[in-house]
Amino acid sequence: MTSNTTGFQRPKPLNHSNAHVFKHPTQRIPPFPGTENHPSRSDAEPALKKQKLDPLVAPSTHTNEQYRTFPSHSQPPDPSELQTYNASSHTANQSKVVPHDSPVAPSLVFPVRLPLDQLQIRRKRQDAVSQRAARNVGAVQTKPFVLEPPSAAPRYPSTAKSGNPGGSIALDSTQALSAEIAADFSPWGGIHAEDVLGEFTIKHGFYDKIQVAQNESGTARPTAWRNYKQQSGLNVLSSLFVAVLDQRQTHGSVTAGCTFKPPPRVTLTDSKREAWLRDLANPTIPLRRLSRTIPHGIRGRALLDHSLAKNIPTSRSLWLAKCVGANEIRAFKRKGASGAFAVGGESKWIKDWTANVEQFLDTLVGTCGTDRWRENMTYGLRLATHLFAESLLDRDHYFDWLLNTINQIDLETLPLYLLIIRSHLKEFGQSRRYGRRLAESLLEQLHMIENNASLDLYIVVKTKLVNLINLFIVASPASFLMPRRWLKYRSMLQTVIDAPHAALFEGVCQRNTRLQVMAGSDAESEVKTTHTLIEILDSIAPGTNISNIARTLWEVAPNPELLVRTCLCWSTSIFNTSCARLYIAARLLRNWSDMQVDIETHLLQFLAVDAEAADLEDASLYRIIAELIRSRHFSVGGYLNWVIANGLLRRRGVTEKVSPAIGLLTAIPPHGLSAHILNLRQNLLRSLGVTIDDENHKITQWQSLFDRKPVGQHIDLVNVSAPDRPPSDPDQLTLAVKLDVGHWIRQKLLSRSGSGQSPSERPREDTDTDPVLDESQFGTVLAVLEYLEDFVTLGDLLLFHAKSHEPQLLTAIVVTVNHYLDIFLACGTADTIFIQLMQQHTSLNSKPGYLAFVEALIDLVESLPNRSRETRMLRKERQKHEFKSSVAACSPISEHMAEALQTEHSGSSLPCTDEIEQLLASGTSMDKQLLTDVFGLIWRRFEIAGAESVQSAFTAAGLLNRLRPFDATAVAEMTISRVDELLASGSRVSCQSMWISLVCARVISLETLLNRILQALQQVDDPSIRNGLLAGIVECLTLGRRRANTSISHLYYRFYAQRQCLLRDFSPSIVSSLQRMLEFAQNTQEDSPLSIRKLLREPAFTALLRRLPNSSQQGKDVFKEIFSPVLMTEGAVQTLGKLALPSAIEEDQGSKGDRLRVLLDNVTISSLSLCRLYLEAMLISGSKADENAAPMLVLVTLEMLPSASPRKIAQWTSIVSDLPQQQKKAIGDKAETEIFVLLASTPQPSMTDFSKQLEYLLALVSAADHSVHSTVSATRILTQIHNTLIHLSASHLSSSSGPDSRAEAKDSEVSGDSLKYLKLYAILRLLHTHHTAFCTPNVSENTLTELLVQLGLFLGHPFPSTYSYLSTDICDFLTVISDLLSATIQARCIRILQKQHRLKDSRLHYIFASSDNEEDTWLQLSVGTTSSTRQPTSHPFPIRKWETMQDATPLMTENDTSISLSLFGAKKSVL
Repeated sequence: MTSNTTGFQRPKPLNHSNAHVFKHPTQRIPPFPGTENHPSRSDAEPALKKQKLDPLVAPSTHTNEQYRTFPSHSQPPDPSELQTYNASSHTANQSKVVPHDSPVAPSLVFPVRLPLDQLQIRRKRQDAVSQRAARNVGAVQTKPFVLEPPSAAPRYPSTAKSGNPGGSIALDSTQALSAEIAADFSPWGGIHAEDVLGEFTIKHGFYDKIQVAQNESGTARPTAWRNYKQQSGLNVLSSLFVAVLDQRQTHGSVTAGCTFKPPPRVTLTDSKREAWLRDLANPTIPLRRLSRTIPHGIRGRALLDHSLAKNIPTSRSLWLAKCVGANEIRAFKRKGASGAFAVGGESKWIKDWTANVEQFLDTLVGTCGTDRWRENMTYGLRLATHLFAESLLDRDHYFDWLLNTINQIDLETLPLYLLIIRSHLKEFGQSRRYGRRLAESLLEQLHMIENNASLDLYIVVKTKLVNLINLFIVASPASFLMPRRWLKYRSMLQTVIDAPHAALFEGVCQRNTRLQVMAGSDAESEVKTTHTLIEILDSIAPGTNISNIARTLWEVAPNPELLVRTCLCWSTSIFNTSCARLYIAARLLRNWSDMQVDIETHLLQFLAVDAEAADLEDASLYRIIAELIRSRHFSVGGYLNWVIANGLLRRRGVTEKVSPAIGLLTAIPPHGLSAHILNLRQNLLRSLGVTIDDENHKITQWQSLFDRKPVGQHIDLVNVSAPDRPPSDPDQLTLAVKLDVGHWIRQKLLSRSGSGQSPSERPREDTDTDPVLDESQFGTVLAVLEYLEDFVTLGDLLLFHAKSHEPQLLTAIVVTVNHYLDIFLACGTADTIFIQLMQQHTSLNSKPGYLAFVEALIDLVESLPNRSRETRMLRKERQKHEFKSSVAACSPISEHMAEALQTEHSGSSLPCTDEIEQLLASGTSMDKQLLTDVFGLIWRRFEIAGAESVQSAFTAAGLLNRLRPFDATAVAEMTISRVDELLASGSRVSCQSMWISLVCARVISLETLLNRILQALQQVDDPSIRNGLLAGIVECLTLGRRRANTSISHLYYRFYAQRQCLLRDFSPSIVSSLQRMLEFAQNTQEDSPLSIRKLLREPAFTALLRRLPNSSQQGKDVFKEIFSPVLMTEGAVQTLGKLALPSAIEEDQGSKGDRLRVLLDNVTISSLSLCRLYLEAMLISGSKADENAAPMLVLVTLEMLPSASPRKIAQWTSIVSDLPQQQKKAIGDKAETEIFVLLASTPQPSMTDFSKQLEYLLALVSAADHSVHSTVSATRILTQIHNTLIHLSASHLSSSSGPDSRAEAKDSEVSGDSLKYLKLYAILRLLHTHHTAFCTPNVSENTLTELLVQLGLFLGHPFPSTYSYLSTDICDFLTVISDLLSATIQARCIRILQKQHRLKDSRLHYIFASSDNEEDTWLQLSVGTTSSTRQPTSHPFPIRKWETMQDATPLMTENDTSISLSLFGAKKSVL
């Protein structure tokens, strides 16, 4: 033969078994002798290439005699020669053949046939080698090569009759079990027909010859065409096809019964169980082989641990879990349980299984950081995720565990649980029940990280948390509807939302805001926000960081106009006067100005609109603006231009009061202004009738007063006849004059020190210059600055002189700072002065007066915040100094000196101060009798000194304090005894100066003094003595800061500091004193100086009473406690009325209705607290016949409603919120009655009045929401709302179902749709107000369900979509109220909406449906037809999730699936 073997190409085999398969014989290469372990020719070629040998040359391991190479042009050997080899010895060791689609057939290499004797010799040698190898102990056991079909080869199933056509290949166990044979795969064996190379095969190749019958060799057209030509031909053909299809349907459908049965469990030994688990972990072993028996005892946590330990593939672990679960669930039925018991047992087992999975994950998280924890954690997360996806876990239990876990774990383990949650994020977002909880948990964790001091350590955790929040807000925006907590998380969430999701966040923010507003109107919401701002401002403690407060206020209300207005009302209100508030307000405004807020515009707006309120002090407002002018945060030129542009001077009448907007002209400090601004201000003042000459004259008088005497020399500010008295009273000086004189004094002091800068402006190295004033001069300048109330300049003066080395001057500075501590803390200078004083005290320990300086420092540092370390250090210094004095030699005071002193002054004369000082300095101890005698001598001197002058009283009290080191207990007892005698005597000889002197000299505390006065009040019966004691209480409680006598003004500071401490802590002595005083004043005649009417005319006393309810909630409680004994009396009502409305309450107040009108017309945001107490006293006072006072309030407000502003209406409703429960219930019931009357009526004549009345009544109900607590009231209101909603739906919504309703809604005054909208919105508001009461267990579930279903039907109606946000409001309300509903009510609502009303809305499914409510409803089972409709009925067919497994039985049958295939009309598969 001359054919070229390389030119043969193998055709591709056909797909069908009866196709002609062509194979060229050159593809059949027999194996070489001795190369059984070589896979094939194709596998040998890489080895040949590696040795750089020609593939046509035999390998070097064989001799040339063993092989003969046939070149591509040579003739192949005789086929009979190739058949002499036994192919059976090589069949099991063959490997891959040359691919069918190889482009070039390889060259043929054929073995050379050896003689028989050589073959026998070779076999003997091989046997000897094998025997020697077997005897070797360390011989390596070899595994025979197993021939495997190519992975790309097509396969067909094996049948009982089919097999290897050639019979030359034996399949291994895996292939036998898989019952599949590779098509066209028959390695060379020598006996296959394809292995025989004949002449025909060599020429034409090998292919299967198909015998074709003779009768099918031609076309069937002539035979079939005769039948088709007939008239019934098509009918016959159609009948034939129908018969064929019928037979196919009959014989091709699955009719056998379901043979599914979960694999049984048997008890195996430990070794067999481990072997079975190893086989399960081996993916090459089919599951059908393992499904014959399942080892018993592998369940629960053990199953999960085995899966992890043996690294069982996830799919096979799921298969094992399903097998175990199916057997466990079927075990409940085998035990006899049925119905609810079986379902309950199955549910319990699934929850236990879920708990095992949860414990498994917790254990993996706990092993974080150990060996292979990352691989184990990955496997555990993957397995848990697949179990959840296959619905093999109880979703409610699993989600509850996840949410509870992330709320309890620390931040270190949070990222691992975030991975679990991220895989279930879609499922969380499908249910409101878990979506809201997840959103709140994520935000709370982020809030904890933001507030953590170690923020840098958790930056990675924060990043992962922020990413998850962004994903979740995109997946489920409704889950972030949390109106109660939105204010807490809004600003934080806004900072972490990615830019692409900003619009989505704005939508969520608007929906939360509308839900908050739904509980009240916009104006009422503004009032609530204002209350929140005021509570934050009231909570500012001394030393609080004002910058942080400014940011907090901005986060609560990012509304500049509201912030500025609230801050100014809070700081300038007459109900809580405090200089510190003015400086706090100024600093807050500066901070907001630094935050790019235009405070100047809002200040001018406040001056034009709100500053004329009767409860605001103009002087305080001027002070704040003047401080802003000092710091360049308020433009004087802009203000003057604003006054001119608005024509404020032209619109003012001749007799009209000067408004604050114009009065500010007189308060602008002239220093620092440019010439043209001064000229413009002068012209505007001249138009007011105020000449600038008067202002300049007063300033010049003050300057000339200091020019006549050096700055700091004594100036008498008390004695009227003194030539050095200031030129005018401070109350007659304008703020401009005060600030200008204060600025001039500061510049004068700085010029004397040789520096033109203030201490705070000078560099640190230039602050060592000596002060220019001594102690006496310092007291004078201090009194002048107090006189002018310029505390900024006073702070600079104190800071400048804090570098002094004189202990007496430093003590005066410390006492002054402690006295004005709240002001200096508000200004921000207290800490700077204190640090300078602490630096000076270390160098004064050897100077006289050092101990007094240290004691003053201790008093100061105890009042400063966050100074505990300095407090301990100063106390140690004091103890050290006292110890040095005590270790000195004890020298008793001479009794002879004391007796001589007493004998010398035994008559009316008393020893002078110097004589007593000499006696006390003569020794360090005295006995008790001598101490008593000396104390009596000094007390007599103290009583006489109190009648002489205040200075003498202070000096004598200081002598009493000198006795304390001798025996402090005895001195205290004697002091209290003498005070009691003085109080019982009724003598008021300078009681004020004596009591104040005792307190300031540390002889007795103010609290002890007040308690002794109260005790004396209970023991005396003489009215005159009682009046004197009460007058003493008034004097003690109303003593102001500033005293007129400059020489002793700082001596009052300790008394004032103690009183402020008692007021701040609401001491029982203060409360009892005020209470007894009011009781006495109510029963005192009007002409008495202690009558309530005259007491209320005292500014200091009224300021004290007004301050209590406006300070804090505790202050409100204390105020109620003070008035509780007299609250029911008419006098108490008048007293509260004068306190709350000082400018509106007249002597003759008229009826209760008139007083209600006055109260409602004059209430402001600053007087809300007192107005509430006044209203409460008004409603509960009087006779029992006046029981309609609370409903009268509703009627009065409805009468005043048309002319009231929205802000005033909101203030009315805010008054109601803090009334007692009984009064709120009466007001709420009356308001609800009026609401239902309005809802059942037609508005006449205007829709605007109808809307305003409805809005106000709803706000009243919202303010009195605590009244609906009883089940009867909640059920009654719920029934009324339900009936109104049904009536609205039946009478109105049916007429507005088309597109015409959108056009009708344009006319809001006359359109019926507007009325429907108002009524529907009112129902939503009413429901939102009482939604917490409606969800109590005792409320009828049927009525609540019907109401929620009715609201759900509105979502599917076209009417709500005609108004913006109405449909969203309904959906959001249902979303919020669903948080309070039980799972039973939610399931009932969604079942009624979906089944009875056929309403398919994804929003309703999110609101009411549980996480797996519709998991099994997609598959329906038809159960037959009804006689009326003749339509098949269907019901959900539940799928047993635990039985949906593959390869459940060891033998494959026709219908072995868990769901019978006959239910689906399944067809048999035909291959």
